[in-house]
Amino acid sequence: MRIPFCKLDFRQFSATGLDTFSQLVLAGIYLNAIIFGAPPVTEANYIIVRNKFVDAFVEYTKYGAVKKTEFENAKKALVEMLNTLAAYVNSVALGDASKIILSGFEPSKAMPQPTADLVQPSNFTVKRSENTGEIIVTIAPVVNYGIVNYGCICVQGKPLDDLSIVNGQVVFPDGSPSVRFDINKSRRKVFSSLTVGETYFFYVFAINSASVSPLSDVRKLMAA
Repeated sequence: MRIPFCKLDFRQFSATGLDTFSQLVLAGIYLNAIIFGAPPVTEANYIIVRNKFVDAFVEYTKYGAVKKTEFENAKKALVEMLNTLAAYVNSVALGDASKIILSGFEPSKAMPQPTADLVQPSNFTVKRSENTGEIIVTIAPVVNYGIVNYGCICVQGKPLDDLSIVNGQVVFPDGSPSVRFDINKSRRKVFSSLTVGETYFFYVFAINSASVSPLSDVRKLMAA
């Protein structure tokens, strides 16, 4: 039976997909130094190459064909770096799909569906992006629970003390303020067009075939 290894389908991703994927790998490998202690690419170099790709994509989108070569070269450099990191993750994981998922890559073989209920997620970051009024939530993968999807609730102005999940359904208290609800499968949640100067409160949760996890503790950040 084949052991899982890092899928290389990121080579065919769109520019937007590659941007999101490369951000997940950045968080997965370099924020988990206990497991991925000696990557062949330094975090600083990875960020430089990734930023060049993002900048080149913005220029290509803006100016078109005159910037195509620069964009293609920047994309090629990022993909080659991801190829190198995929080989490294394979050497560390040795077929452990959980470690591959932790790194931000996707294992080539789906994990079996679990019977255990999910625990409360606790590892996620909330940061402002370079865009005005935009906040990005990045959720660390919940491992050893099979295929897991992730949700995020963004609340404007004040936390919801009575917010809860009951029988897999989000229950909002009466008189709730403005709420956004992201149930895309990605662990990276982007909340745009937020009110500058307003504080937002974030809760995340996980879903697998067996259960919906309890809500995380709340984290807050002011939009700028």
